Order: sequence, then C-alpha cells, then structure tokens
Amino acid sequence: MSYRTYIYFLVIQIFVLLYLSLDTVKTRWQLSQEFENQEYLKITLNKLLEINLHLKTEHYHLNSPAKIERHAKENLGMIEIKKDYLIVYEN
Repeated sequence: MSYRTYIYFLVIQIFVLLYLSLDTVKTRWQLSQEFENQEYLKITLNKLLEINLHLKTEHYHLNSPAKIERHAKENLGMIEIKKDYLIVYEN
C-alpha cells in the first residue's frame, strides 16, 4: 500500500471517530433532557395529586348530610318532621 492509501484511511477513520463522538454527545444530551422531563412530570403529578385531594375533601364537605340539613333549616326554613301520635279514645 502506498502512502496516499494510508492517509486516505486515516482521514476516513478520523471522520468516523468524529461522527461517533458527536453522536455520543447528542445521545447523552437527549438522555439528560429526558431525565429532566421525567423529574418535571413527577413534580407535576405530585401537585395534581395534592389538588385532587383538596377537591375531594371540598366535595365531601359540601355534600355532607349535616351541611345539607343545616342549609335546609337555616336558609329554606324547613323543620324536622316529628311523628305525632294521635290517640283517639272510643266510648
């Protein structure tokens, strides 16, 4: 093999090495971006779970039987129905 052939192979190897190095850097950058996205999604999930808990608590509080009964008594003027027994004595 001649001197030119060695140089040609050397240049090709340098370009292949450069391409592989750049590809490795690009892949590592993409991995770091994916890890950041995953952390962001975990934080967002925790916030949504906390909001969901607050909304469920508020829903149970607003729809509790005691609150509905109090609203009916105070605002609507309703009173509790008591059973009255009428005893009739026959002669």
